[in-house]
Amino acid sequence: MNIGEGVNITLIDLPIDNLQGFHHFLSSWLIVDKTLDRVSLVDVGPASTVPVLVKNIEELGISKLDLILLTHVHLDHSGGLGQLLEAFGSAKVLVHPKGKRHLVNPDRLWESSVDVLGDVALAYGRPIPVKESCFLPEDVRLDRITKIETQGHASHHYSFLYDLGSKILFAGEAAGTYYKRGFAYPGLSDGTFILRPATPPKFYLDSALSSIKELKALDAGIMCYAHFGYTDEVNKFLDLEERQLLYWNDLILDYLSDHQGLSVDPKDVAYYLIERDPLLSDFSHLPEDIKVREMGNILSSVNGFLDYLSKTI
Repeated sequence: MNIGEGVNITLIDLPIDNLQGFHHFLSSWLIVDKTLDRVSLVDVGPASTVPVLVKNIEELGISKLDLILLTHVHLDHSGGLGQLLEAFGSAKVLVHPKGKRHLVNPDRLWESSVDVLGDVALAYGRPIPVKESCFLPEDVRLDRITKIETQGHASHHYSFLYDLGSKILFAGEAAGTYYKRGFAYPGLSDGTFILRPATPPKFYLDSALSSIKELKALDAGIMCYAHFGYTDEVNKFLDLEERQLLYWNDLILDYLSDHQGLSVDPKDVAYYLIERDPLLSDFSHLPEDIKVREMGNILSSVNGFLDYLSKTI
């Protein structure tokens, strides 16, 4: 995207060949700001995709990175940071202070990721430690960039607003995840899309809704998703995600009420949602590999809701 005022933004796909459907899902956003002579990267992807990321950056004629903005420290967003800094050592990193310690010493992050994600974490690859000197102070001020604390998906989640007069919002997973078939399959660019919550444990509905309210108040013109792509109908899609979170909450409460006293299989809850949520209506038409990937992610989001509701009902 050529945004004007000497700023170009590029979406970099970070596929993982040995995970089914993991293409057009993981991404980084490269921001080349010629006016400020600054090259920034939003999220870096997992360790295993760093060679792809470096290759794409170099093919764009970029020989340096000045700034790395991390929305949060889950492996699919930050896991490759240490390896990327070996290639672009002058870059400085901005990350939520709650997440920083997991990048300086990633052992706990890695172990918990393997426990939760299993083979997916192994395919992402193990992160390596990052030196304290690589991080910017929490109170740093950056031209054109504002960080917004957007909890819900994670307690250590930032979104970033790049303000050029026209405002570009990098929402991480605070606005859910967005899949438009035309991004991956241009022949299927019929306008259909899937929007789904990104609510893994530990999830807090009030925090997620508050974050969406914060993002709507920014009045951005373009919203860039971490997974995957972008929209220029920002408040429409923020409204959709807000309503979807509330709808899932109500649907899962109904399901639990109907199955009171019975053991609940998260997969059954996932199918219950897919059958009823209009924002998942395109699920059955997805390519099979994407369907496998998305079912895994919907299950993770269901588990987040079930964990949250277990503490509130």
